[in-house]
Amino acid sequence: MATLKDVAQLAGVNISTVSRALAGSPSISAATAQRVRAAADQLGYHPNLSARALSGKRTGVVALAVQDIMSPVWALLCGGVCDTVAARGGTVMLFTAQNESDYRERVLPALRSCGADGAVLALLFLDQQLQQLTEETGIKAVLAECRPRAGIPSVYADREEASYRACRHLIDVGCRDIALVTAPWFDHSYIEGCDRAAGGEVPHRVYSGEPTYQAGYQLGLALAADGPLPQGLVTVCDEQALGLQHAFLQNGVQVPQDCSVISLEDSMLAVATWPQLTAVSKPLYRIGARAADMLLDMLDGKTAASQVVHHQLTVRQSTSLR
Repeated sequence: MATLKDVAQLAGVNISTVSRALAGSPSISAATAQRVRAAADQLGYHPNLSARALSGKRTGVVALAVQDIMSPVWALLCGGVCDTVAARGGTVMLFTAQNESDYRERVLPALRSCGADGAVLALLFLDQQLQQLTEETGIKAVLAECRPRAGIPSVYADREEASYRACRHLIDVGCRDIALVTAPWFDHSYIEGCDRAAGGEVPHRVYSGEPTYQAGYQLGLALAADGPLPQGLVTVCDEQALGLQHAFLQNGVQVPQDCSVISLEDSMLAVATWPQLTAVSKPLYRIGARAADMLLDMLDGKTAASQVVHHQLTVRQSTSLR
């Protein structure tokens, strides 16, 4: 197995130069850094991240923990993190955590021992207790699209603003009976936004289900068969909305003539269906990029404060004037 000494001999430099070059130090010239990397590649040298971490040195690795890597929505956030870390000379190590116990028992210990400099946590279920537990481990972390409940800074979208704008749009196009489709672990901000938009004048109800196509489809079947069918529906994710629309289509319910549908995500799925989804866009790529920048700045010794990003309403064919 190749060592730092082997790389130094092949590149014609000393060991400390190799170490600084592979760490991306600005004190090393571009020509020297390129020669060192070429020597490392030729020898198949890979730094021992755990050893570097134990010695107190930066490894250049950022851990990214996400809830669902298969979702095209979370892929946008991951892209923002990966592109930003790569642009600043680092590498991303990916973890997935499906629920609270998975994070506490498997992922959090792995984050502590993997040798990463810090972590971006894109996990919606991180409540105050789990955030405090993460803080207590000493891991430098930033939350992405997760509301800060303890001392970990976050970059997240304003959910109350999003649901308010979605409901106001439905009211503006003439809907006088609105339903919000949320998910079990989402906070009450979506409900509060809908309440504020309705202002006590427009009846509205709340359904809770998994943020999946299957859950939306089953709810759509129930609403089409048994009612009562609302004039407008707000879903917290595109997959729910697509499931609803397809169930409606199979049962003779027309969108938007019988029921307007609006989503609070706006992924590629929103335009891959018909009618295309009106959406209050959640800028997930930008959220991931900002979270990664914030973490890297923290690692450089800068202070960090939570940031709220704002949504944009994009009107498409799934909503119309009644």
